[in-house]
Amino acid sequence: MTVSETVPAKLEPIVTAPAAVSNTPWESGQPLWVFGYGSIIYRVDFPIEDQIFGYIHSRKRAFLQKSHDHRGTPDQPGRVCTLVPHAEWDSMFPLDPADPYAVCWGMAYKVQSGMEQQVKQHLDFREKDGYTEDFVDVYVEQGALPVVRRVLVYVGVSSNPSFAGPSTLDETARVIARAEGPSGTNREYLFKLCDSLRKHHPSALDPYLAELEALVREYMTLEKHVL
Repeated sequence: MTVSETVPAKLEPIVTAPAAVSNTPWESGQPLWVFGYGSIIYRVDFPIEDQIFGYIHSRKRAFLQKSHDHRGTPDQPGRVCTLVPHAEWDSMFPLDPADPYAVCWGMAYKVQSGMEQQVKQHLDFREKDGYTEDFVDVYVEQGALPVVRRVLVYVGVSSNPSFAGPSTLDETARVIARAEGPSGTNREYLFKLCDSLRKHHPSALDPYLAELEALVREYMTLEKHVL
């Protein structure tokens, strides 16, 4: 298995490992499915045998998780995606409530049979900067039943030490335009995510991401003129 995003040992004290979840599907002898809503959509560094592009309900994808180990540094952390429950988003951003009918698109991957344990350990390490485990149901058609249930997903909950808290889109864009870490620039993360969503489904790129992408490109242009 190829691990393309590594964390330098010196950064380990500032991050927390995901909390263990008992009786996960693969521990019960079932296939392990993983839902990617950020870099895992375009950077799959683990063996898979199937994938489904679909969506989940009641969660908003937002760049409210600080990245000290991949797209930023301890001194200048970048911003990466997490999933915020709609009710929690509305509490943080009462003037910009979540659309209750909006969905979050991403990719569900079925891990190669026999590799579940190794992949789980790899993902725990890759997502160690404040992420914890959760499970979601993945859909592909409105009004239909989920195509896959209890899919493992890594989420940076609002109580984790790397959660950025309520931030304006402008503040977030400024961070993304400038931040860089061991895995590359923060803007590359955003642009590749947006491009991948567009490629997979015409409506997968939500207004939040589209506006954030435009703002980051605007700040990049302004900085070039200043230089």
